[in-house]
Amino acid sequence: MSILDVIRARRQQGPLNPDGQLWSRLWLDQHNADRQITKRLRKGKINETQARQLRQYAERGYLKLSLDLDESIYRQLDDDVDRLWQERPADIAYAYHSLLTPFSLAAAEHRQPSCRIADLQSVSKAALSLYLHREIFDLVDEIFGESSVATQSLYFQWGSQQGLHRDPVYVHMNPPSHLAAAWIALEDIGPDCGPLIYVPGSHKLPYYLYEPDRYTFDHSVDDQETLEAAQAWDQRHFTEAGLELETLTCQRGDVLIWHHSLLHGGSYPTDPALTRKSFVVHFTTLASMPKVMNCYVSASGGTKVLTSEKHLVRDGCHGFDSPINVHSQQAESEPMAAANLS
Repeated sequence: MSILDVIRARRQQGPLNPDGQLWSRLWLDQHNADRQITKRLRKGKINETQARQLRQYAERGYLKLSLDLDESIYRQLDDDVDRLWQERPADIAYAYHSLLTPFSLAAAEHRQPSCRIADLQSVSKAALSLYLHREIFDLVDEIFGESSVATQSLYFQWGSQQGLHRDPVYVHMNPPSHLAAAWIALEDIGPDCGPLIYVPGSHKLPYYLYEPDRYTFDHSVDDQETLEAAQAWDQRHFTEAGLELETLTCQRGDVLIWHHSLLHGGSYPTDPALTRKSFVVHFTTLASMPKVMNCYVSASGGTKVLTSEKHLVRDGCHGFDSPINVHSQQAESEPMAAANLS
């Protein structure tokens, strides 16, 4: 069978393979991943530490590393976040049980658990140093087997308190399997602050289908009851598979990079006064992503879709600039063009 025949067959069968998993041509998703890791190690393409990390990723759905970050990075991030809530600029967005919303429309009471800031790297040098961190990119490039690009970041002051989920259900890449995420601890994470939770091995389980051939959540048709049914289905399947939930307690600077299909979420804090500062970056392959697109709440009360092709580059690492930041810059130099966006 030719490659073209394989592609046609997969289109006919839908987005999932016969086992209910996402179709993937990534090398670490193949049955011979362990042999390929050994081969790369023998040829000197990866070192012993990377081999161990990649095996953990293939078998358990995640890998861990630690970054030796200067104290000033953490301090500057805190200052930059405080500044955003004080100045409330229009060129960066946050979300609090909503679509991405410009900070110019922010309400002070939204600065609480479940709030997240998108693409902080566009206005913070400290965040940019994490968004385009060479050590993380080295591992993500190995995971993809080719050069990667950072597509979006999310900053959390508190835990997300989000139920167990898989990123492709909400974060859409082309192809869907070309997705990885890095979660970076910005402070020591104990058991009481609502730490990250995940299910090792769950990346090999089938996907829940909201409709035939649809594994993605659609905000226009799916409600909270549907979401809870999906979460219950996932929990039943990982329990029946003998998998167990794990909680990530770690130190500042520790990083968890997870597989696109790993079930993960945020637990509820036993001490609501505690923060759980973290920074999340999504990645895909550089060759597969010419631009990023996001939907934002507009000042008129509607929504607008903005795109960005602009890359931020640091130490050979590529990441997209925020669409809202790019269009804010255009608005200053091209006011007529900007007026057509709302």
